[in-house]
Amino acid sequence: MRWALIAGVGAALVCSAIQTPLSIFAADGSSTVGKRPAKASRDDQILEIKQELHSLEHRVEELESENAGLRKTNAQLKEDAQKTQSAQTATTQQIQALQTQVASAPSPATFSDAVNRYLGRYRFTLVGGAGGSFTYDKDSNINSFALDFEPIILWQLNDRMLFEGTIEANLPSGSSADFQMPVATLQYFLTDYMSLNMGIFDQPFGDWYEDQSPLWVNRFVTAPLPYGVDPVIPPTDVGIQVRGGIRWGQTGQNADYTVWVSNGPGFTNSTCTNNISPSVTPSCPSPSTALVGDTLYSPNNIKLNTHTPAFGGRIRVYPFPIDSRLGRLELGASSYDGKWLDGYWFKSWGVDFNYFKGGLQTRGEWIQTYRQMPSPQGNDNRQGWYVQAGYFLTGLRIPSVPTAINAALAKFEPLVRYSGVNERATVQSEMNTSPQVGFTGSPSVYMPHAREVALGLDYWFAPSIAWQNEFDFELPGQGGYYSDTGQPIHATANDRAFVSQFALGF
Repeated sequence: MRWALIAGVGAALVCSAIQTPLSIFAADGSSTVGKRPAKASRDDQILEIKQELHSLEHRVEELESENAGLRKTNAQLKEDAQKTQSAQTATTQQIQALQTQVASAPSPATFSDAVNRYLGRYRFTLVGGAGGSFTYDKDSNINSFALDFEPIILWQLNDRMLFEGTIEANLPSGSSADFQMPVATLQYFLTDYMSLNMGIFDQPFGDWYEDQSPLWVNRFVTAPLPYGVDPVIPPTDVGIQVRGGIRWGQTGQNADYTVWVSNGPGFTNSTCTNNISPSVTPSCPSPSTALVGDTLYSPNNIKLNTHTPAFGGRIRVYPFPIDSRLGRLELGASSYDGKWLDGYWFKSWGVDFNYFKGGLQTRGEWIQTYRQMPSPQGNDNRQGWYVQAGYFLTGLRIPSVPTAINAALAKFEPLVRYSGVNERATVQSEMNTSPQVGFTGSPSVYMPHAREVALGLDYWFAPSIAWQNEFDFELPGQGGYYSDTGQPIHATANDRAFVSQFALGF
């Protein structure tokens, strides 16, 4: 195309150059044939034509270059327009999706994910239990209501660190609320099978304090005598523990262990108050004088522990695999030894079992303690035990009875428990007969040879909500003495009590 354009322009110029001298010749009527000036003029014109052709060729090249740039720019603009259209389409789709999400209600999973994204790894969880009870005690002439609320705060700092804190608010009859913090521990998971616990913790002796004591977990309203208001083992302690588990056989054939170091046990001193018989004035010893039968308390004041701390260990073994038809069996052994006041020894050991099969649940424990005492009192040795059994009536079906009645009967659980304590003496001024949740107020449980038969009937609305009823028959044996008054304890009348409780866990 470029060369055709140049050729056309060149032909026009040549024709113009030829016509110019002819027109000149025709005008003056003279002939220029054979004359040199005419030839020179034509050469000059041809030269000018060549120059104009070269200039035109250069201009055509410039136009082609500009045209190529315009085509490239046009292609880029088309590409940018397509990208802009795609972005607008994606933005429109995103806006429509957001509008749809805003219009619809968030699901629990979506809300949970949003909360987790906001909180990160710092998560709080509130669990615990609450219970209200009514107590009737025949000998003490008690008709009383009581309330207990035990929230548990769990704070997960990260995947390996967890804080647990329990606040107990107990409202006994005719009294203001009593607030305590029985548990406050920091748990650090060393591995998937081992953890380190530090702080105030439930005593890992046996499994009552840790696993069975919560309101809605305990099948009975009251605790067995070795773990009641006059315990054989202190309920909590302050220290450090390492715990973990191993699998030694098939699935379910496991073993777990706990070892701990703590401040050790403490014992109350006489408060010179008598809640049993106001007409009797006890002989009050000095505050630093220990008595046989002093009530255990915990955690111990570290100033009283002038020597080595206490050391404890527990191991539990589960011999049957999960798929065994023999049920589920746990066998445990515990030990807890240390020095209390002025270097006197306190030693204890115990064995326990739990067995479950179908609707049957049984458990039991034996505890032996030894406390070295300043002479001439002699040693303060104690024994405690309990055994209990319960059966869920889930499989009960009475013929010719409406389905609704059978369904209600299937939620009942009858129970029976026998527990006892042996010791040399008890401190009369430390006996507290104020009823509260988990305690009927009967003075018979403080006797040196206390015995109790408890019959229970629970109705389970849900796995963590129960209406519990308990009939207690206190059958203390003869023997022992009041160590603060020196008076012997003769035969004690049997006592009977009834307690009903509504307990729930959350």
